[in-house]
Amino acid sequence: MTTSFGTAMQAAIARNAASYDDLPYVSHPFSQTHPARLGAIARIFKLAAPDLSRARVLELGCAAGGNLIPLAARHPDAYFLGIDLSQRQIEEGQRRIAALNLSNINLRRQSLTELRAKDGGFDYIICHGVYSWVPEQVRDAILRIARENLAPNGIAFISYNVLPGWRLRQTLRDALALHVGPQGSLRERVARAREMLSFLEQNTPAESTWGQIFRAEAVNLGVADDSYIGHEFLEDCNEPCTFAEFMTSAGGRGLAYLGEAAFTSMFPENMNPAAAPLLRALAGDNQVSLEQHMDIFTGRTFRQTLLIHKEREGKCVRRITPDALEGLHFAARPDFAFSREEDGKTFFANGSGAWFSTADADVRTGIEALVRRLPESSSIDEIVAAMKVIGVPVDDSARNRIGDALLRMALAGLLTPSTEPVRMARALSAKPVACPMLRADAAAGVVHTANLRHEPIRFDIIAQVVTPLLDGTNDRDALVAATIAAANDGRVTFQRAGQPVVEQEDIAACAVEHVDRVLVHLQGNACLVA
Repeated sequence: MTTSFGTAMQAAIARNAASYDDLPYVSHPFSQTHPARLGAIARIFKLAAPDLSRARVLELGCAAGGNLIPLAARHPDAYFLGIDLSQRQIEEGQRRIAALNLSNINLRRQSLTELRAKDGGFDYIICHGVYSWVPEQVRDAILRIARENLAPNGIAFISYNVLPGWRLRQTLRDALALHVGPQGSLRERVARAREMLSFLEQNTPAESTWGQIFRAEAVNLGVADDSYIGHEFLEDCNEPCTFAEFMTSAGGRGLAYLGEAAFTSMFPENMNPAAAPLLRALAGDNQVSLEQHMDIFTGRTFRQTLLIHKEREGKCVRRITPDALEGLHFAARPDFAFSREEDGKTFFANGSGAWFSTADADVRTGIEALVRRLPESSSIDEIVAAMKVIGVPVDDSARNRIGDALLRMALAGLLTPSTEPVRMARALSAKPVACPMLRADAAAGVVHTANLRHEPIRFDIIAQVVTPLLDGTNDRDALVAATIAAANDGRVTFQRAGQPVVEQEDIAACAVEHVDRVLVHLQGNACLVA
């Protein structure tokens, strides 16, 4: 029986590998998995977190290394190991690693069920988009690895689909599976699924709950990548679970709950301030129970859970105080800024509609200092130093009030805490300097890469010409000249009104326009260091 069962599981793993070879995801960075962000959450709850600069990081299901490679490029003294079943994606990642000349990262084609304690301990373990999409035995292997291979002060990140919220999406998965059937390649099945999605959007009864679910999902999936539709809705395995079930499995492997990578989701006050007292009363002094009740109230469909060794659970302090922020760095959206004055209060907001208000003059000055430093991150020390530069004295009381404001903004999602700073150009210089990894990626023809905030960035053809030249020696005129040369060599083609641009004067005008566009895009999207 054991042999037969093992054979069936290996067949399922082989089918999974083949589907990702057939239709791979674009291998992106995931900013929420950045170890410096995970470490910051641990420190906020008064736990030690490993220093990323010399950490060992493991990613299970690394695809082509889009998440790990930028980390390795920017932390040369750390070590990174990625495991994935897809030979195609591993080879793609290995080519990129070679082009970047990185020696601190290794990507291996391997089933994660084969990983053992002998592979070493890791300070951070990342498993994003795998747990719900593999058989039960593989899910248990993920938790086993998190226990056996996690360093004593380590943090494991595991994402998964959750119930009861995902149950509504299960109806669409069932409908698509019934229509599409098992025949054909995954790409062919996705094409049939898109046909059905279009039909459902147009023809299901809009007044019924059934129709409302299908129509809403069809709209969302209309702009989704084929890879997402294929792997989320058409794979053999997609097994959502409740948060309580996940934690029971994790607890059985000697793991405990730290928190969510989506840090602000842990606080019911952010969900519904009026309901928060009831939710906390229902949960008692139990964070796991509170999280489960919030899933019921919100219909959450996806979690990104952070786990630690069970032995550390008792050291986790859930009551957050401003002193926990000492030594951390805080990043805001680039559009975070002064909003308005109203009723004696100053309001600051970002483009998402989130806001913070204060009637405290020192706090206002501190937040203004943070805004002036954008798009870079700021620590409390840097904010205080910036205030002193403009002649504003800061005593211990003012510093504490600023720290309290930063904490409240972090809890509300206006600020993202990190254990390391994010440094980048605050303005466009005469001779810009792009991140070295971005220059190398662009020169090698890599289209999808990562900015300095560990967010996805896509290079178009002009960016591939311009970015390698951003080493601090070329001004705008030199970049325009290089773009004109690329057009004359046939590497770049300009069009206007659907027609090719062929006159030299028009090519030059297009080059100026596109170089300026690329420079503004790179500066505004955290790609330039000077």
